[in-house]
This record gives sequence, C-alpha cells and structure tokens, in this order.
Amino acid sequence: MSRDSYRTVRTPDGLNLAGTLTEPDGAARRAVLLVQGATVTREEGGFFTRLAAGLAEAEVASLRVDLPGHGESEGSQEDLSLFALLNVIRGGIEHLAGAVPGVRTSLAAASFSGGAAAYYAAKRPDDVERLVLFNPLIDYRGRFIEEKSEWSTDGYLNDKGAAELKQQGYLGHGPGFRLGRALLNEALWFEARENLPRIAAPTLIVHGTEDTFVPVESSRAADRALTCEHRLLQLDGAQHGFAVHEDPEYADPQTRAWQRQVIREVREWLR
Repeated sequence: MSRDSYRTVRTPDGLNLAGTLTEPDGAARRAVLLVQGATVTREEGGFFTRLAAGLAEAEVASLRVDLPGHGESEGSQEDLSLFALLNVIRGGIEHLAGAVPGVRTSLAAASFSGGAAAYYAAKRPDDVERLVLFNPLIDYRGRFIEEKSEWSTDGYLNDKGAAELKQQGYLGHGPGFRLGRALLNEALWFEARENLPRIAAPTLIVHGTEDTFVPVESSRAADRALTCEHRLLQLDGAQHGFAVHEDPEYADPQTRAWQRQVIREVREWLR
C-alpha cells in the first residue's frame, strides 16, 4: 500500500510546480524523482502513477512533478529551456530529500527529459544514487534542429522559421509542444551524449525497439558510451512510452504487460 500527498515544488527561479509525493506505508528505504516527458503531465498517461505505486510496494518513495507549462504547474512551454529543466530536477531532488530525509535520492526521466537527466547525473553525482532513463531523448540538436526543414545544415533558421519565431515566440514541434528561442539556442550546444562517460550512478536505460519518436539506436549508442554500471533493456516491438502503436491511453493488454515489466525492472534497479 502507499499514500499520496500533493506537493508544491519551487524551482530556483521562483516557479511553483505541482507535484505528488508517493510514500510507502512504512519507512522508505530509497527515494526517486520521476521526471515526465513533454506535452503530458506528471502522471505520464498513468504510467508514472502505476510506477509510483509499484515502487512504494518496494519501500521506495517517489516524487513526480508537472514540468513548467504543463499540467497544473506555473510557467509556459515556450519559456522552458534545457537549463531550466536542470533546475527543475535540482529543485525536485532537493524537495524530495527534505520530504524523505535520511535516504539517498535517485533520478528517473522519460523522453524529452532523459538527456537533461543524464547531463544532471554527470554534473552532480552526489545528488543521484541511481539513474533510470525511459526512451531518453539525448540528441537535442538532432531532434529539434537537424531534423527540421526550417534549419540549414550549418544551424541557421531560414526566413520563414525566423519570422514565425519572432511573431509567436516559439516554433511548434509535434502535437502541442512549443520550442522557445532559449531552448532552440541551447539545443545547438547542449552536450548530453558527450557527458555520458562521466556518469557515475548505475544507469538503467529502457527503450522500445519500434519507437518512432526516439529511435532505439540512440539508446544503444548511449549504452556503449556509458562507463558506469549500466544495463539496456529493449522491449521488442514497443513504441514510445512502452506501448503498442496508436495506444495513447495505454489501454491495450500488451501495453500494460510491457509497463508492468518495466515497473518490475525499475523496482529491482532501485533496491
């Protein structure tokens, strides 16, 4: 059994983020911050909700927060940057450490937040006992710059893209995600992959082999780059989010089976 409590997590720059702390009925032996991907909420379509409950059964407390401009949190998507995301992680870990004193904190992040979480673990090793990455986006430049027709091969916006960015303050990316000017500039320089060999925390990467949003080869390359204790779990046939194709509600029995497997693996990794 577990118990949930609503939390307000304050970022270093003053935003209030909506969070949920899930604790076991007894004393927690471990604690982990769960960081969502883009365009969803801290529940990750229900996956983080079920993950938090499963972790509590293993005496692991967890905190999940809505990113700025997502869910119930303050802020706007177009103001979210990669370095702001690092401060979201910092604020979340420090809040979690205060809420569950006396235990080490780990970090788990999905998709858009995965590369930033890896970077954070490399830069602040004392904050992260263990690291878990779900379908992590590591190559921000590749995803947000090089794959986009608005950008030249040498990293310059064309006239149409520049006008759109000036007019509305962001460029659209997929269904409902707004990339602001700060994030776009950071994507050109942010070195998540280059810092993978510097991660000391034992790292579990989970990725579906049929992921069309973040190709599994990205995580295979990350697995080869890591020098710490690490493992890559590949889910054969799974799409982004460990789901079958076109199952956004995570209702398909195969989706649920994959997610139960992931929850079991994460529980074991964080023990």
